[in-house]
Amino acid sequence: SLALFIAGFAISVATTNKEEQPHFSNPHRRMGLAMFIMAILQVIGGIVRPHNPPEGEKKKPVRVGWEVGHRVLGVSLLACGFWQMYEGILLYGVKYSTDESDEEAITIAYWVWISVMIAVMVLGGAFFKFRN
Repeated sequence: SLALFIAGFAISVATTNKEEQPHFSNPHRRMGLAMFIMAILQVIGGIVRPHNPPEGEKKKPVRVGWEVGHRVLGVSLLACGFWQMYEGILLYGVKYSTDESDEEAITIAYWVWISVMIAVMVLGGAFFKFRN
């Protein structure tokens, strides 16, 4: 997924260059840069993570801290991604002068879809955590 993220980021930068727009000049562009940096850090964190102790042994504080940080960064990236897509919808409407009612319909459909995805993640997580 990082390779796709890098490709998408490269396409975004190339498109910005082609349109002769200033880089990172609006919240959507700055969030894209922040998410790119966070994604790189998430992967690096996964590569250098402390090992899990053998079964029956207690986790060391550095492992517990890594797990918390990894989850917080992952959830932050997900939330930023939701916001980023919403901002992209708004920018699309401005750039291509779409009808406001079309933009509202797309925005409603987007947030309904995101709500369903969040519900599936939460309910799925609860199911697998408490199924035994």
